[in-house]
Amino acid sequence: MTHYLEDFTELLPKRTTLGEQKFELLKQAEATGLSEFLREHAISDRAVERRVDDEIGNFMTDRVAEIITQRGLIDQDLIDLLGFTHEDPDDDFIAAVKDAVQVNFVFEIAEQNFKDQERRHQSVRKNGASHEEVQKFVAQIATSCPTLAGPKTMHCLDVMIAELHASAPWLSGVSDWIYKALRAQYNAGQTWLNLPPVILVGPPGCGKSTYARKLAASSGVPVRTLDAAASNASFTVVGSDATWGKSQAGVPLQEIAKTGVANPIMIVDEIEKAGTMTSSSGQQVSLTGALLGLLEPSSSTAWECPHTRRNYNMSQISWIMTANDSAGIPTPLLDRCRVFNVEYPEPSDLAQLIRKQAAGKIFDEVADCLIKRLSTEASKGRPPSLRRIRQLIDEAAAVTDIPVLH
Repeated sequence: MTHYLEDFTELLPKRTTLGEQKFELLKQAEATGLSEFLREHAISDRAVERRVDDEIGNFMTDRVAEIITQRGLIDQDLIDLLGFTHEDPDDDFIAAVKDAVQVNFVFEIAEQNFKDQERRHQSVRKNGASHEEVQKFVAQIATSCPTLAGPKTMHCLDVMIAELHASAPWLSGVSDWIYKALRAQYNAGQTWLNLPPVILVGPPGCGKSTYARKLAASSGVPVRTLDAAASNASFTVVGSDATWGKSQAGVPLQEIAKTGVANPIMIVDEIEKAGTMTSSSGQQVSLTGALLGLLEPSSSTAWECPHTRRNYNMSQISWIMTANDSAGIPTPLLDRCRVFNVEYPEPSDLAQLIRKQAAGKIFDEVADCLIKRLSTEASKGRPPSLRRIRQLIDEAAAVTDIPVLH
């Protein structure tokens, strides 16, 4: 079953053709009764009678004549007389003209509705932002409700957690927390990925970001990574006002627009290095401050994008932040997140990790030597980073591939 985030944003009015609106409205009118339908739309019986008298006593309008012809309201041999005045029409002819006049009134209502629809569409599309690129983005993101992705069943959730644990057993505490949080949601019928914000604090290269990307891959959820140390990180997250030069929507909203999925995983690396940026108007914006509105449940469900000036439900995004040290993380951000302190893999985990990554790349004997070397370094207080492990395996594989010269 596919789930949709139906309250993501105010959708643009559905655009149907004028012909489709005429057809649908006429069906409604005939089901209600033409006279009754017109009275409900403030068109009296007297107004219909006056229009019928005009159509019969004067030259019949092309529209009424066309409706009579299309609906087969008179005999074929009388069709050629349409468009002329009729001094002594019979009852059947009067009834045909009345029917056509009523249908024409219905079509006029449909035409007015179509004009109103177009005005509403343009108004909602602009919604205070007149830039053409902004309007295109709104049309892209507000045409239909985005989906909610993740493991489809409880069994699929079990498989995902097992894969996570196997890939990083030294992060089992994080995996257990994810499992408990998602099981509670799945038991309540919310079968998609939506985690509370979390910060993984640990030394460089211990697998924090790799773990987050593995979670996204295993769950089938889109993922984007942001560098908190970048000078413009705050505007990358929330976007910037459409009146600014090179304005754009924030990366989370761009990801939802691109994928059509309302619950991507957003990885923010090195959150402790987030700084403060000053706009051309002198306004100071920090990444951590910008994140607060997206992390708080009460504000993330109706978060206003400065680029489009529209509200969006961003509450289904899973935020995973990483840090080498928690000392530089502001207290308000820590208060809103679950914080895990993680370390390098244990010796047993290290051996398992090396064998898994080395499979098919280097001989088992070479892998054993690598395990022994790195375990010795770890015992001396120099645990290898995951980046270093991958580098050594790639170097060993490259040496193995060098041909022997005779």
